[in-house]
Amino acid sequence: MTKKRVNITVDPEVHEKAKQLGLNVSKVAENALRTMLGRLEEGADKENGPLFPDTESEKKPAARTAGKSTVEILEDYRGYARTALDRSQATVDQHLRYVSRLLKRTDKDPGRIGEQEIISYLEYEKPMSRSKHQNVVSALRVFFREYVGTEVAESFEVPTVGPNPTKVPTKEDLQTFYRYLNTAQYKAMFLMYATSGLRSGELRELEMENLDLDRRMLTPAKRSRTKKTWVSFYNFEAAGALKDFLPKRKSGDDRLFQVSKSELNQAFGRTSEKSGVKITAPKLRKWFASEMATLGVDSTYIDAFCGRTPDTVLEKHYLDFSPRRLEKIYKDAGITVLE
Repeated sequence: MTKKRVNITVDPEVHEKAKQLGLNVSKVAENALRTMLGRLEEGADKENGPLFPDTESEKKPAARTAGKSTVEILEDYRGYARTALDRSQATVDQHLRYVSRLLKRTDKDPGRIGEQEIISYLEYEKPMSRSKHQNVVSALRVFFREYVGTEVAESFEVPTVGPNPTKVPTKEDLQTFYRYLNTAQYKAMFLMYATSGLRSGELRELEMENLDLDRRMLTPAKRSRTKKTWVSFYNFEAAGALKDFLPKRKSGDDRLFQVSKSELNQAFGRTSEKSGVKITAPKLRKWFASEMATLGVDSTYIDAFCGRTPDTVLEKHYLDFSPRRLEKIYKDAGITVLE
């Protein structure tokens, strides 16, 4: 639908305040106009009451949340976001943190919450970095649009956050860090991260059935609307470390590495302190992408190894991205960490 450009005049202080809070002035004006038109079409006028229903008595509770306590709403939204919206647990936890603060401050049914309550909440969260502002607004927009079924948060723009320069560790950094690792489990995980490009959770949740020892191929099972996976591989160094670790696996747990996120972070954190080199799983993923590019691998294939290639592309160009084709490209690159 083509939008019509119109000019409106507003008080400079009001406009500046709107900008500070991240309000989309054009969207706010359009929503207000829609509300007025709707009331007029229903026969409302000044004698019958205000055109903009801002009070709790004039707004109706949302059907999904009517009669529920804040605790019940948050718990219901948790399940809804994980299943219907297919959000990761980390994203759900972040959204719930900000939504719960808003609901507790307003003490209203979400269907009765208006833009002014959201503005007051954003003021409460200050000072905010641009990245936090982005996270807060994104959380509220998803909650109200997808769960509550209202557009009350759509007028708030999601601030753009400029890219930070990516600091990729050197191969020497990785070798220094590796020397301070003292268990077969974390040595194998370190080398698998560095030579596969998998996300942190993908490697931790990898099961034995997702592993082809003969081809050194990994097929992560986790897929979501935003995180795509395909296949990747690991090098001979990681294969040697994995061989040392496999006999030490415990029975009754199908996961390859049988470690939690907190345990991995703590182990890498301790090693970072001892070695003087800050290494995390995400940094190893960045190193993998950077190193493969240095080795001459085309960015489209690096994206495939890292799980950034859309399903539509994989389906349309399957021969280009077949496991056999990717296996050859990976082996030809000859990525190493310890040599």
